Amino acid sequence: MNHSFTTKIRLILFTAIFIMLMSGCAGKTVEEWAYNHDPGTTILKLSSDGKAEFLGVKYSYTLADDVLTLTAADGTVTSMRFIPDGENQKLLYEMFVYEYTGEGEPSGVLGTWQEVNGNLSFEFTDKGTFREDYYSPGYYSVDEENGVIKLVYNDHYADTYIYYKVEGRYLTVDYPWTVVPTEK
Repeated sequence: MNHSFTTKIRLILFTAIFIMLMSGCAGKTVEEWAYNHDPGTTILKLSSDGKAEFLGVKYSYTLADDVLTLTAADGTVTSMRFIPDGENQKLLYEMFVYEYTGEGEPSGVLGTWQEVNGNLSFEFTDKGTFREDYYSPGYYSVDEENGVIKLVYNDHYADTYIYYKVEGRYLTVDYPWTVVPTEK
């Protein structure tokens, strides 16, 4: 092989590698997360270049102090707790908004709440019992100071802590979903 041809090939390869390194292509990493009940389907991608995709929508993101902040192209900002929960899983707290469907005005979390634009629900009684989605029953306790409700299910679900806020006839809940690295 011709010596000058080999030198040109080496120079081209060196230049290509240098450009990739300088542009960040070679060093970019991507974390892919899935709900633990569907580990083969990615719901969240976090790239080391600050780009993210959540439920099919593209964002820029920051992750600091266990809070994932997603910023959409139109400037809309969504913040979610993203907390380690064991060695290879995290809790991703997604926000859901419910409307009070009882009579009169709500008293704290007591009463029946129906998800706005969805089919999820909560019913909290004055006896400390609850039903989630008209099915899953259990007991609950409220920490008003920290805005946390502890749900203790009667069935096979683990105890769950949800963050909440009541404003008028609306209940906003940050509900934890266990996420795991996507299975490939």
